[in-house]
Amino acid sequence: GWFYTLHAIGTMVFDSVAYKNVVSNGLVLDKNGQKMSKRLGNAVDPFETLSTYGADATRWYMISNANPWDNLKFDLEGIGESQRKFFGTLYNTYSFFAIYANIDGFVYDENNIVPVKERTEIDRWIISKLNSLIKLVIEKMDDYDPTPAARAMEEFVGDHLSNWYVRRSRRRFWDGDVAALATLHEALETLTQLLAPMVPFIAEQTWQELIRVANPNAPISVHMTDFP
Repeated sequence: GWFYTLHAIGTMVFDSVAYKNVVSNGLVLDKNGQKMSKRLGNAVDPFETLSTYGADATRWYMISNANPWDNLKFDLEGIGESQRKFFGTLYNTYSFFAIYANIDGFVYDENNIVPVKERTEIDRWIISKLNSLIKLVIEKMDDYDPTPAARAMEEFVGDHLSNWYVRRSRRRFWDGDVAALATLHEALETLTQLLAPMVPFIAEQTWQELIRVANPNAPISVHMTDFP
């Protein structure tokens, strides 16, 4: 009825439909799949949840856990797990870059950087994975399907960027390898842009504290950049 009402008003007032695409959310259930209610005592206070875990972590958990149109089994412990596994890994990767970028005085200069084709195989591999991620995220977001996009970003951060690229390139960072720093910077910058629509506050903080420090010529906000 609400969808119809918007169309009726839009047609009468503007002689046009109110929207061309719409996503209708499913129900938010408790962790056992029951409808939340005060009578059952299984309702979750949204304001307390946001105060404890933050808006971005809550939003990320809901997006990555189930498609928006499906019913969601909401578990507070799931938000905490997302914080530890995804955001914890992401933060550690950001911190790793920041440490070695500061030690070596690294400043990203696109006019004076090692071309990708001249970098090592593992550099080119992670850049390839990054571009595959961009392609998938754009396809899913254009199709109003954010859940696979979020899960793909989780896989990229946990499996490819942290567990493989950073772990197997540690010696190069210890040695101040500029190509490694540039590659990791590019991956983190692009990832921050990809994450921005879903976790706008974390993405903006990262942009200000990490990306703009390493690249003073970067736009003043991640939300003022073009999507990759």
